Amino acid sequence: MTIRSEILRARRVALLASAMSIGALPFSAALAADQAAPVLKAPPAEVVTWYFFGGFEAGWRFVDQPPTGFGPAPGPAFWLTPLTTDSRAKFWEYGEIRPGPFLDWLNLQTGTTDGRYAFDFWARNVGRDSQSYNLDASAIGVTYLSVGWDQTPHFISTSAKNIFGGVGTSFLTVPDPVQAALQGQLPNAAAANAAGATARANIETIINANLNPLFLGTQRDKATADWRWTPTDNIDIRVDYSHEDRTGVRPTGVSYGYTAAAAAGSAPVSSRPTNPVEIPQPVDDTTQAVAASGEYVGTTPWGTRWSTRAVYNGSFYDANIKQVDIENPFCLTCTLFTGNINRGPNFLRLGLPPSNDANAGTWTGAVDLPFWKSRFVTTVQYNTMRQNESFVDTGTNGLVMPPVTFGGIPVNGLDGRVDALLWNNVYTAQITNDVKLTVRGRHYDIDNRTPSLHIDNWIFGDSGCAAGAPNAITGVCPATSPRNSLPIAYTKDNVSAEATWRAIRWLTFGGGVFWERYDRHFRDVNTTDEWTGKGFVDINPLDNVHARASYQYGQRRFDIYNTAEFVEEPGILFSEVVENMRRFDVANRNRHKGEAMLEWMPAPFLTLSPNAGFLWDDYPDDIFNPLGLRSDHGWNAGITVSTVFNSTFKLMASYQYEDRKLKTAGGSGGANFDTGNVLTGCSNDAAVNPDAFLGTDCTWRSDIQQRYHTFTGAADWKVVPSRFDLRAEYVYSRGSEHNVTTPCSAPNFIGTTSVGVNCNGLQALSAGVLVDPASVNFGQFPEERNTLQRFNVIGKYYVDPSIVRQMGWRGDVTLKLRYTWERNENTNWATDNMTPYIPTPDPPNPLVELTGGSRSLFLAAFNPNYTAQVVAVAVQVKW
Repeated sequence: MTIRSEILRARRVALLASAMSIGALPFSAALAADQAAPVLKAPPAEVVTWYFFGGFEAGWRFVDQPPTGFGPAPGPAFWLTPLTTDSRAKFWEYGEIRPGPFLDWLNLQTGTTDGRYAFDFWARNVGRDSQSYNLDASAIGVTYLSVGWDQTPHFISTSAKNIFGGVGTSFLTVPDPVQAALQGQLPNAAAANAAGATARANIETIINANLNPLFLGTQRDKATADWRWTPTDNIDIRVDYSHEDRTGVRPTGVSYGYTAAAAAGSAPVSSRPTNPVEIPQPVDDTTQAVAASGEYVGTTPWGTRWSTRAVYNGSFYDANIKQVDIENPFCLTCTLFTGNINRGPNFLRLGLPPSNDANAGTWTGAVDLPFWKSRFVTTVQYNTMRQNESFVDTGTNGLVMPPVTFGGIPVNGLDGRVDALLWNNVYTAQITNDVKLTVRGRHYDIDNRTPSLHIDNWIFGDSGCAAGAPNAITGVCPATSPRNSLPIAYTKDNVSAEATWRAIRWLTFGGGVFWERYDRHFRDVNTTDEWTGKGFVDINPLDNVHARASYQYGQRRFDIYNTAEFVEEPGILFSEVVENMRRFDVANRNRHKGEAMLEWMPAPFLTLSPNAGFLWDDYPDDIFNPLGLRSDHGWNAGITVSTVFNSTFKLMASYQYEDRKLKTAGGSGGANFDTGNVLTGCSNDAAVNPDAFLGTDCTWRSDIQQRYHTFTGAADWKVVPSRFDLRAEYVYSRGSEHNVTTPCSAPNFIGTTSVGVNCNGLQALSAGVLVDPASVNFGQFPEERNTLQRFNVIGKYYVDPSIVRQMGWRGDVTLKLRYTWERNENTNWATDNMTPYIPTPDPPNPLVELTGGSRSLFLAAFNPNYTAQVVAVAVQVKW
C-alpha cells in the first residue's frame, strides 16, 4: 500500500507541474516575441522493464551414518538393543540425511522495475522427505497471493521388530501356525518352575523366528494458499486455506486378558487385562483449516485511528481409519467365557481418535483515545466444537456391552458439543512520559453441552467386563458397574493491572497485580482463585552495563475440595485412591518465580551475560494424606561470554545449568489388603479415616531430581577478509533423572513385622511370602541419562568477482565445505535391553518385578543412540 501511495503522489505532482507550466506561458510570450514559437516536448515515457534475481546452493554429501539397529545378536538378548548397537532413527528424526547430490535451496525472483508486480519462488531441501516449495505473487499495494507445499517427516524407529502382517492398514494379521504354536505354550508360560522356563524359551524361539524389520514414523504433506486484497489504504481482506494429510505408523499398546484361575468346566471368571501387545498403529488422517478476515481502518472524530476486524476460522479433522483390528499373537482358538486355561480374546480392537470439527467467529475493535496516548482493544470470539462419530464396538469375541443410554434411550454416538466464548479487553496508556499503564480483562467460558451418558458396564481393554463375568451364553456383561460420563466445563476470568515507571534515565521500576478465577463443573473443586503480584527493575547506569530482575509470588486457593460430591456421586464411582488423589492443576499452590540477567562489557571487545532464575511450587496439604505431586522446585543459572577481535575474529561460549526436584506420593492400592480384605497398617479409625482412605502408612514416595547441563561454543574467523571465512560450532547437552523411592511403612500382612515390600505401589505378593525389602525395585531405579554432542565447521570461499566475469557469469559465487560430527548417548533402564519378548515368570517369585511379561509382545523400537559424520561440498550461486 505504501508503494501505491507513492505512485499516486508522483502522478499528482506531475499534473500540478504541468498546470503551472501552462499558466506561465502568457507571461513569457513578450520575451519570446523575437524568437520562433516555442516547441513543447512531452517528457519521455517511463520504460518499464522486468528484473531477475536468483540463487541456489547445490553440492554433494558424504555421510557416515549409523545402522538401522535391526538385527540378530547372541543370547541372552537374541536381538540388537540400545546397549549393543546404534540406530539412525534419532539422527533422521526430522528428515533423512542420505549421501549423494543435493539441492539445498533454490530462489527465483522477478518483477517490474516500477514496483507494481513481484514474483518470488523458493524451494528448500529439494527432493528430500522434508522438502518445501513456496510461490509469492503480488500486485504490490493491491493484491497478494501465496501458495505452498511442504513435507514434515518424523522418524520414530528404524529398528522395530514386527510379527504382524498388514502394516499400515486397519487389520493386522499373524500367521495361523504362529498363533497356534504360541497358544500351545500359554498354560505354563507364567509358571516359576522348569515347565514355565521351557514354555517361555519355546515362545521366545517362535517369536524370534518370525520377526521382520519395521520403520516407524509419520509424514505430513501440507498444501497452503493465502490471498490478500487491499483495494484501498484502509481496507484489508484475507483468505487462507490449508490441507494436511498425515500418514505412517507409530507404536501403540493394546491390552488383553488371560487367567488360569479357574479349572475347565467351572463358572466363568472376570479378568482385567494384564498383558500388553505392542502394535504398529496406522496413521491416516486429514486436517483442513480455513480462515477469512476483513479489516477496516478509519479516523475518529477526534482525529485518531480506529480499526475493526472480523475473522472466521474453521478446522476440520477427518480420521480415515476409525479402528484397528488385531489378531492376538497368543490366541488362535482361545475360549473367552469358560474357565479354560487358554482364556483370552482371539481378536483385539483399538479405537482411534474420531473425526471432529470446530468453527469460530472473532471480532476485534481497536481505537486510539485522545488522552494519555492511550489505546483500547476488545476482542469477542465464539467457537463451536462438534464430534458425533459412532461408538467403536470393542467387543470382538462375543462380549456384549450393555447399551449406552441417555435418559434411558440407547444412543450410538457421543453427540459431543462444546462451545467456547472469549471476551478479551486491553487498555494501555502513557500517563506521563515516564509512566505507562496496562489493564487487562478476560472472560473465557467453556460450555460443554455434551449429554451425560450412562453405561451399566463396559469392555475393559477388549478382554473382559469391567466388573462381573459375562453371560456364558449371550456374552452380555452384567449391569454391575454403572457409570455416568461427565461433561467437564469451566469458566475462567482474568483481571490484571501493570505499570512501569522510569524514575530516572537509567532506572525503571515496574509491577502488577494479577487475578485468575476458575469456576469448574464436574471437577474435584468448585472454584479456585489465584492472586499473583509481580515486580521488576531495569537498570542501565552505564553504557556498558544493563541489568534486569523480576520476582513474582502467587497463591492459588480452592473454595471446596470434595471429590465425592463433585465427581464420584454424579459419575457413580467410588475409589479411595481417586478421592485421595490431589489434582495438581486445582490444588492449593504457592508459587515463587524469579529471573535476573546482566549484560556487562568490561572492555570494548568483551561482553559477559550471566543469568539466573527459579520456579518454586509448593502444594499445601489441605486434604488428608494427599497423593500426587507435593512440590516442584527448580532453578537455573548460566553465563554467555562473547568477544570480538579486530572485526576478524568472534568467539562465543555459554553454559546453562538447570536443576529440578519433584516430590510425589502414591497409594499402594489394594496391596495392603490381606486375603480377608482387612486393611493392614493403615488407620481405619472413623475419627481419623472415616472414608477408609489409604493412610500415611500405606503411602509410598518418590523424590525425583532432574539435571540439565548445556554448553555451546562458536567461533567466526575471517581468515582472509572478503575471501575466506571459517565458522566452528560445538554443542554439549546432558540431562539426567534420578529417583529415590521410599516404600510404605505398613506391615506386609497381619501379624508380621516385615514392612514395605508389599506396599511400594508396584508389587502385590501372595499372603505369607516375606521378601527382603532391599530387593524391591532392585533397591532403587537406576539413573537415566542422555548426552548429545554436535561439532560443526563450515568454510566459505568467495570467488573473486573478476574471475566470475571472466567465466561469463554475472553474480556472486561461493564455495562451501562443511564437516559435522554428532553423537547421542542414552541410558535408560527401561529400554536398554528391550527385546520383543521378555521371558519372566509372574510373582510370587520374590526376585521378579515384571508381571505378565511371559504373555506380552513388544516392538522393541526405541533406540536413540547414534554416532554420525557428514561431509558436504557445495557451491552457492546468486545473481
